[in-house]
Amino acid sequence: MDRFIMDLQDVVEILRRNNNKMMESALLEALNTRGRVTSAKELRDALIVLEVRGVVRIHSLDEERRLIMLLE
Repeated sequence: MDRFIMDLQDVVEILRRNNNKMMESALLEALNTRGRVTSAKELRDALIVLEVRGVVRIHSLDEERRLIMLLE
């Protein structure tokens, strides 16, 4: 559970550093670059939690591309 909370914080921090929005693929790459070995499924699970909590909004651009926006 602690790792999951850290992943949520990392996602929010990376979004803040990138003008509060990023493509999901770029966000995954940024997490992995920071030493967080994260799968696409783990990232999607974290993003769903953040969206339910009202922290981010996920916009589907097409089947494979998603824009993640920080709502703070």
